[in-house]
Order: sequence, then C-alpha cells, then structure tokens
Amino acid sequence: MLPLLVEGSVKNIHGIKDQKPYVFDFSNRYSVFDWGAMPDQLENKGKALSYMAGLFFDLLASPQTWTKWKPKGMNPQMENLLKVFQENGLKSHFLSFKKLEDQVTSMIEVEPVKVLRPAFVEKNWDYSVYKERPTKTLVPLEFIFRFGMPKGSSLMKRVKDKKYLEELGLHDEPCFGDEFSQPIVEFSTKLEPSDKYLSYPEAREIANLSELEFERILNTVKVVAMRLRDIFQDIDIKLWDGKFEFAFDEMIDGERQFMIVDSIGPDELRLTKNGIPLSKENLRLFYRDGVWHQSVEQAKELASKRKEKDWKRICLEELGQSPSQLEEEFKQHAEGIYTGLANALATKFYDEKPFKNSKTLTEVMNFFKEY
Repeated sequence: MLPLLVEGSVKNIHGIKDQKPYVFDFSNRYSVFDWGAMPDQLENKGKALSYMAGLFFDLLASPQTWTKWKPKGMNPQMENLLKVFQENGLKSHFLSFKKLEDQVTSMIEVEPVKVLRPAFVEKNWDYSVYKERPTKTLVPLEFIFRFGMPKGSSLMKRVKDKKYLEELGLHDEPCFGDEFSQPIVEFSTKLEPSDKYLSYPEAREIANLSELEFERILNTVKVVAMRLRDIFQDIDIKLWDGKFEFAFDEMIDGERQFMIVDSIGPDELRLTKNGIPLSKENLRLFYRDGVWHQSVEQAKELASKRKEKDWKRICLEELGQSPSQLEEEFKQHAEGIYTGLANALATKFYDEKPFKNSKTLTEVMNFFKEY
C-alpha cells in the first residue's frame, strides 16, 4: 500500500505527493451533519462506495452514455456541453478500479489534484490563494443540485430570501414535495469546518471564477445531474438532489476547463424508491430528531456568532453531546442500502452482482418503511 497522505472521516487517500496515481480507500466509516467519523462502521460500505464511484465515472466518461440520451428543456449552453460529452465523454480524475484477484476492493485509483486551503485570518477565511488562477487544483466549492424539495431538504432554510430564489431561477417559494422542471444549483464552501451556503457572486469570488468559467461549471452541473437522474430512472430509483466536486483542469484560450472529482454515490446523493429513502439520508433520519443533532445545530450557530472554527468542541465540551451508536437491526439494513444499490446498478450496467450476500433493496425498503 502506498503511504497515507490524508485520513478523512470516510475515506483515506494514499500516494506519493504529486505523483500518479493516488488511491482512494473508502472505509466502512460514515459521517452525518459534518461530524466526522461516527461510532459505528457499516460492513462492506467501503467496497460498495468504491464500486459505485468507479461505475459512475466509467459510465459518464463514455461518449456512448451521452449519444443515446435525448433530454428535454436544455438551454443553448447545456446543449453545447452535451455535444462535447457526446464526442469526448465527461472528464474525471478516475483512472481505474483497484482489484485484487478480480475481487472488488474498497479502492480506486485517481489522478492527483492539489488542494489549496484558505487561511483563517482575523476570524475570516482568506481565499486569496485562488487569485493565482491555479490548474489541476480542487475548486473550493461544493456544487449542490436539486430536482425538488423532499422532506428534510435544507433548502427550506433559505426559501424566504426572494433575491436568493431568483438567483436559483425559482419564481415562487417552494414547499416540501415540490419538484422542479430543471435542476437548480446551489453553492457552498468546501474547505471550511462546516459548509456555508453562498450566493452566486460569493461563489464566483472565493473560487476566482471568470464569468465564462462560472457559466460553464453551472451548466455542467445541470447536464451531469440530469444524466445521473436518468441513469437512476433506469433502475426505478428517483434522484432528488446531490452534490458534485470539481477540479480546475488545463487552460484553453484563457479559460480553465473542469473535471469532476471525489466520488459519486449514496453519500453524495438523495435517492428514494417508492418514496422510501435509499441513501445517507436514512442515517440522518436516525439522528435528526435527537438531542445530539439539536446540539450540533446549536454549536454551529454559536461558532458562527463567535467566529470560531471548532463547533465540534462546543458540542462536546460546552453542550456535552456526542452521537450514539446505531441499533443493530437498523445498522444491518443501512449496510444493505450501499450493497443493494451497488448490486442494482451492477446488474443493469455490467450484468454482474458483486455483493452476493447483500440484503435486497426490497428488504431494505420494507424495514425503513416501518421504522
């Protein structure tokens, strides 16, 4: 195994700095509400996430995935992007699955991408490092797309801001259950201790995106989200929202291009089947109405008011709250979300079943329907 470069809350990154390849090793850990590693681990979660990440990057990189697709309602910029993807596919940092004797592992190989972290200066985040217009570098934003507002959507916290809604292309204040004719896109910080939603001008500013770069990445998010939605429709699963990460790629005619990075899977997406959640949302539901989650929200508010970075310390030390372990039966069915989704996608697109002992999605859905 290559040297450990980064130990994250959910995955580890191995490699030799700035040398190809890096290895993403997806663990069985999970994280909700920005907490980091939670008390339990979910068996085979890492292998399932690795498999799905590679599958999605592989599918989206294939021009054939795009040439057979006939979406409706795209603007001219999205149509131009679609033509590019039909010729070249979608570029990502994915290089290959890392298998051992043809067995699924928790690892994929990826192209290295630099991460330039903003400095915390006088209780504010300083993104001036991005004024250099770097390439082969992570864009310091999360790109959140939404096809609607299911129960639990954080968009509800922001719908009273009419100017913000106009920015998103929404004319009326949405309600839980509403669906949008086109995906809307929100931006949040990526490299701060907790995610902070940004206006479009704020997002452009901290990443130092030119107007053309901003329009390109905005429309890329919409096109890729729509394609992903239809991939899930092929296995009778509804995609409500999700998030992407991108890196600045090479410079062409003075404008930086983009490639999609990190991962795509149920930890980044909100999925349902017949109205039953099938993603990390199930794990959030276990905690959402509890004292610990309420304390997390309170700690984040206190940290924001005080302009402190470490809201987690406030939750642990000042509020005295930490997350509990999952109930055993809940844990087993949460594991089935990951392996069951991987099996459903693998059967459809690769004609294989990598997790032969997994609970079926029907078993998982029946449990969470009654939970």
